[in-house]
Amino acid sequence: MSEQQLTVMLAGPGHEVVIYQMQPAFLHDARFNIVGTAQNWENLQDNLPKLKPDVLIIQADITPGPDALQTLLRGLMAWSGIAMVVLPASLAGFKGAIQSMEAVVGGVYLAPISWTDIASLAYTAGQTANSKKFSVSPASNYGPASDFGASSQQTVSPLVTGTKRIAVLSQAGGAGASTIAENLGYELAARLSVKALLFSLGMPPAASAHFKLRYVPNLSEFFERPGKPALQAAIQRIEGLDILLAPEDSVEYATAVKNSADVRAPNSIYSSLLAAEDGSYGALIMDLPSDESEWMIHSLLFANVALLVYRPIMADLFAARHTLNMLNRLGKLPREATYLVLNQASETSSLTPRSFQQELSQALGWAPPIIAVIDADPNVLAAQEQRIPAVLRSEKLSKGLRQIIGALFPGMERAASAPQDNGRSVFKLPRLRFG
Repeated sequence: MSEQQLTVMLAGPGHEVVIYQMQPAFLHDARFNIVGTAQNWENLQDNLPKLKPDVLIIQADITPGPDALQTLLRGLMAWSGIAMVVLPASLAGFKGAIQSMEAVVGGVYLAPISWTDIASLAYTAGQTANSKKFSVSPASNYGPASDFGASSQQTVSPLVTGTKRIAVLSQAGGAGASTIAENLGYELAARLSVKALLFSLGMPPAASAHFKLRYVPNLSEFFERPGKPALQAAIQRIEGLDILLAPEDSVEYATAVKNSADVRAPNSIYSSLLAAEDGSYGALIMDLPSDESEWMIHSLLFANVALLVYRPIMADLFAARHTLNMLNRLGKLPREATYLVLNQASETSSLTPRSFQQELSQALGWAPPIIAVIDADPNVLAAQEQRIPAVLRSEKLSKGLRQIIGALFPGMERAASAPQDNGRSVFKLPRLRFG
């Protein structure tokens, strides 16, 4: 008999703790479904009530103090969630006070502790909390059932280091994948001084309209004369962000596909991506078309991170399911490198972020964690109509991008969450070089 799968959110002070220490114990345990992570206090406060996990695993170094922690934990009562709290030595004196919150706290432990042990304890605590909840209201039993057994091998897959090759894709029209890709690149390059290159690979390339760029030069320069000089000649720039556009001409766009039948061909789409990887960029961001032509497939073969952008609505749920099946068939990107971005969320959305993620997990046996939930904002479209970066006009988009950056780029959580002034950072970081 398969065990009930619990949704879990992981929260701790920074990428090193959450992704490298906490996540492996839960990611490879089929009893859990990671619905999201938080690497700083602002993200935790913002996303916890949206994701409503069965179990919150929190390393309390993330909190400003014990009072703030207790206030946050009380909020779990709104959906009968439970928390497993790991306290640093500096907060050991508050263990009794936290333990007394029995309605929302399943256990309190002092660091250091094995996260595999915490996972086992969390499952027992979560199931106990659910048994009480469901005995009162059986109709509320919406947790997905796992098709896997009770135990799973605790292995750790390699994590992405160095240059991030980020594929941003959606197979649902209008979900905002281009908006996320373009403004992620702009946020990194123009506001955080991380050298970034954006590939706008749709037909026509969306960045041309959104950023007031010319359609020429574009990647046709490389396809006609393969090599780094031609690639460099095709780059356009906006405030420090390098941008390469796909050909706007449909014949040239199709010719690139024809030339890419062999991935290793010198004038293939993959070769153009590889030529850009010279070690100087912190991020290579690919805004992919929605079809499954070589423009998408070569980019996914090149990527080491995928952001799947969808709205929390039923049509996008089915599109996301198709995308995950396609990625599984491709077999290139590991689960650890695949994330969901739920965009344009609102009170009128037919699905909550949590139910969207759970529906995927029920259908496929797993679902990527939600890296950010971005609320709908008319300022995004207004900025694009003015052909300026939407992040300069939308605080909601800016907050979501900071969550994405905090999760993908170790050590940048504080910089990404820094206060903004007139749409720009109030300070500049030294230019980073990865390689």
